[in-house]
Amino acid sequence: MGTLNIIIRKRALNTIRKVTEWYESEVNNTAAQHFVEDIYDTISTLSHSPLIGILDEQYSTEKMKYYSFLLHPKYRIVYRFTKKTLYIVAIRATMMKHN
Repeated sequence: MGTLNIIIRKRALNTIRKVTEWYESEVNNTAAQHFVEDIYDTISTLSHSPLIGILDEQYSTEKMKYYSFLLHPKYRIVYRFTKKTLYIVAIRATMMKHN
């Protein structure tokens, strides 16, 4: 399998933007930059080796298989792929919610 074309869905882009803004305001610009670099490095790796992720049962259906890959201690990339294209569907937080 060669390098897949990459399409990042609007939902994923919005999450990347929001998390980056949080890092800029709550931590610093360097941390925000590292977060964005980690995302795009991971997407690049997935475009070469999409099967390294795990099957994501939350998103998958009988007809469409979705995968996820831990890109950061607190976030996962959710994606699917075809023979030619890698679709980045969402960036999902992995933190537990406390009531």
